[in-house]
Amino acid sequence: MKKGLRLWALLSIIFVSTLLITNTILYGVILYQDANTGQKREEKLLLSLGKQLALEPAIQQTLQTNNYSEKTEQYTLDVIQIHQLDFIVLMTMDGIRLTHPDKTKIGKHFEGGDEKSALEGRVHISISDGTLGRSLRGFVPVYAHEKQIGVIALGIKLNSLSRLIENSRQQYTLALLISVGIGLLVASIAAYYLKKQLLNLEPKEISRLLTERNVMLDETKDVVVVIDSDETITLANIAASDMYQRLSGTFDSLNGKKIDHLLLDKKQVDFKRTVQQLYRQNGQDYLFSSAPIFVHQKQIGSILFLRNATESLFVTDQLVNTTAYASALQSQSHEFMNKLHIIYGLVDLENYDELKIYLHDILQPEKEFSHRLSVLVRNPVIAGFFIGEREKFAERKTQLIIEISPELPNTTDQKQTTNLINVYRYIHHALLQRYLPEEVTMTIEYNKQRLKTQYHFQLKESEITNFELVFAENYFIQLLADCRGDFQLTTKQQQISLDLATDYKEN
Repeated sequence: MKKGLRLWALLSIIFVSTLLITNTILYGVILYQDANTGQKREEKLLLSLGKQLALEPAIQQTLQTNNYSEKTEQYTLDVIQIHQLDFIVLMTMDGIRLTHPDKTKIGKHFEGGDEKSALEGRVHISISDGTLGRSLRGFVPVYAHEKQIGVIALGIKLNSLSRLIENSRQQYTLALLISVGIGLLVASIAAYYLKKQLLNLEPKEISRLLTERNVMLDETKDVVVVIDSDETITLANIAASDMYQRLSGTFDSLNGKKIDHLLLDKKQVDFKRTVQQLYRQNGQDYLFSSAPIFVHQKQIGSILFLRNATESLFVTDQLVNTTAYASALQSQSHEFMNKLHIIYGLVDLENYDELKIYLHDILQPEKEFSHRLSVLVRNPVIAGFFIGEREKFAERKTQLIIEISPELPNTTDQKQTTNLINVYRYIHHALLQRYLPEEVTMTIEYNKQRLKTQYHFQLKESEITNFELVFAENYFIQLLADCRGDFQLTTKQQQISLDLATDYKEN
């Protein structure tokens, strides 16, 4: 797998980039607003100061006399220094300067052309070029006895205004650098925290683990669900969803539902025990096991496993039956040779009476069952199953008589064989749970890809009703559906007849 950018670096870049972008935008907005605010503040200062100076008697007297005054000049210079202005100019109604920071400009006409509005009696602000360069100017008319006698022009050069704004920006820049430093620290801490929360896994590793987990859960045939601390299902595989749909008859999602919707009687099991426990539901036996889920040493839930115990036992039985069938065939080979030698000896001795007795003895159905089975049943798995089942019935002092007509062909469809044996095993298991007569007859007839099986035996009247309920279970109905079978139970007094018809396609 090609390695990409590591999660630590990716998270750090995302946090830092977001921080820088937002701070840069905020910084630009603040600087823009600060520049506008600074200019408006200076404009307000110029006009306010101009209005105040317009009320000074010395200023009014100088403008009324239209003569230069050393005292007034010095006063304006002091005001310029106090308020950090660049000039304060008193001009007559003809626009002639009476004061100026540059004494050589006194007595000359005011430059810029923006003083006309003020000479007409209007207070205003403008930006224009003058003898000191481009500047921000404020013009305030001066009145005496309700008659305009002149104008006060106050100004600050744009260069000076820019320096004031720049000094203010330095404070914002320092604040920006401090906030970026703090942001980098917080971003690193956040990235470290998220990395730990993700168990130090990279994004590609998380994606791969999630995909592998989903495939593993969905492909297993066992029911697997994950529950949280409130016993709410947070994850369920396909087998669990299928089981829930069979129980509820709906196609709703199992996620978000309580475990009671899946385990109808959860009191049978203990979620805190990690050993396998037997759980029974709707006549079906399951092997239940659970395991706690810990995250950072804290239990957040549990994972539950539900395995079909009946199927596990069926597979074990099938293995035992196959072994029994192989052993029977091996024994038959030796026994057959021994019988041939005995028959040859009796014929050679011409002892025909003993030969007749011996032949009658070896042809008894009980002793020749395995031999006949190997001839009539070409499917070794089914033949081994029948041998094992006869032994189970024999342990209960009951003879299982199996009659096959004609011979049962072999098949390569393993699933078909398994489904058929599962139905037989269920029926035999139901029989072995009851008091049986000395004989149970099982007749098997094969015709046109269909297998018809009949059981004939007797039961006590007290057991007949319970016996009928066994074949109404959902599990048995599902077994019949798997092998496309039909089943019918007939009772006549104490005589029981079971008729089973299933698909059986030969090679």
